[in-house]
Amino acid sequence: MAWLRVLVEFLNVCFFFYMLGYSVFLFMSAIGGAVAMHRKAKTRTFRRKMYLYHDDNYIPVSILVPAYNEEVTILDTVHSLRQMDYPEYEIIVVDDGSSDDTAKRLIEEFHLIKAERPIQRRIPTKKALSVWESVGEGARITLICKENGGKADALNMGINASRYSHFVSIDADSVLQPTAVRRMMEAFLEDKRVVACGGMIQIANQATIVNGEVKEQYFPKKIIVLLQMLEYCRSFLGSRILFDFWGGNMIISGACGMFKKELVLRCGGYDSDIIGEDMELVVKLHHFCRSNRIDYKIVHEQEAICWTQVPESLNDLRKQRRRWHTGMIQSILLHKDIIFNPEYGLVSFFSMTYYLLMECLGPVIEIVGAINILLAIWLEMIDYEFMITYFFLFIFFSAVVTMITFFSRMYITSSRATEVKLSQVAMVIAFSFIECLGFRQLISIFRTSAFFNYRKNKNEWGKITRKEHNRGVTNE
Repeated sequence: MAWLRVLVEFLNVCFFFYMLGYSVFLFMSAIGGAVAMHRKAKTRTFRRKMYLYHDDNYIPVSILVPAYNEEVTILDTVHSLRQMDYPEYEIIVVDDGSSDDTAKRLIEEFHLIKAERPIQRRIPTKKALSVWESVGEGARITLICKENGGKADALNMGINASRYSHFVSIDADSVLQPTAVRRMMEAFLEDKRVVACGGMIQIANQATIVNGEVKEQYFPKKIIVLLQMLEYCRSFLGSRILFDFWGGNMIISGACGMFKKELVLRCGGYDSDIIGEDMELVVKLHHFCRSNRIDYKIVHEQEAICWTQVPESLNDLRKQRRRWHTGMIQSILLHKDIIFNPEYGLVSFFSMTYYLLMECLGPVIEIVGAINILLAIWLEMIDYEFMITYFFLFIFFSAVVTMITFFSRMYITSSRATEVKLSQVAMVIAFSFIECLGFRQLISIFRTSAFFNYRKNKNEWGKITRKEHNRGVTNE
């Protein structure tokens, strides 16, 4: 058994330094993110007064909404888009062969008329079956009904049909705050190197939507939703803001992102052969720009708020996280030559390495580490005092990071839609600790399952249950 004891000891040391490094990174990202947001808020106020005040300075955009069996939420999404505080834009909904009444509800609600409009397919896609357009005042709405080809294929169809130089992609169950498109475009106007900008994702499960705008957000009643809210805060207000310092973000959520169309076309658009098309496009942009020596930046804009629904059952959460992780595996394998490649600088040695070790392989490392600790206990190799002290320090450290990012979220989104009570703040503090004791480990198991079913499920989309948004009237 001597070899087993040596192996367990070696793995314990590796796991200790892995968790220590991960904790330090999370803490640095949370602090760095909070400082960056505060500085950015000050400079942004000055710049808006100087050259972002007039609508004439803003570039027209196309908003793409891929939809498949989204009759429950599609009307709220399009209504929210028509309320955008933006001078000129168009809305393109691509119905990817839905078997429900997604297209019918849009046609009836917005009085769309069938149009004979040719679409130049600069990116190969499945065949368009019909095109419908709105008439009258307001933002132009175009509905394209096409053969089923997947979300990436639907987005590529939207890019082909778009009229403007920049496009925004959002999910069909998402609701944008009226200023979201304006805030993302400001990133492009402030720095000509920006080729892509992601938004800030917030949870809409307890939100009240009036005329397409989120007016109130009630605190999550379901524990699983609350835990995901804390997780989203840590993700979007931590590492993603930190990576902005060198333009090294590798993911822009498919729920909300803005891109320069011509560069995306040159890259070949979204890859319809994988399910992680949102991450793959961003990694491909890094790959393309570095290979062609294009000076570029990929950033996130925390003031561009997008509300989206999250799973309310463990089964839906399991399918979602397995799908996300499968997409990450596909993206990293497809662009593996970026890893440890000096030509890609910090994008390779920091961003890609982080996503490989901490995000992609992280769940497997955590599970192996937990099993190794049990083996060490069985072999009587554990220093219980050290283990318990380290365990509680890790929980405390993680909880502090979560709380920092949550209160940072309150700081940047202070409005009636995001107000919280003192009792709810106490609940957030409590669940910041609880999240480390079961939920995070459960998510690791869900994500690890992507490795075992990778080839079987690599082109399979799990169906997530949607519910109609709350359209209750606010007490104003």
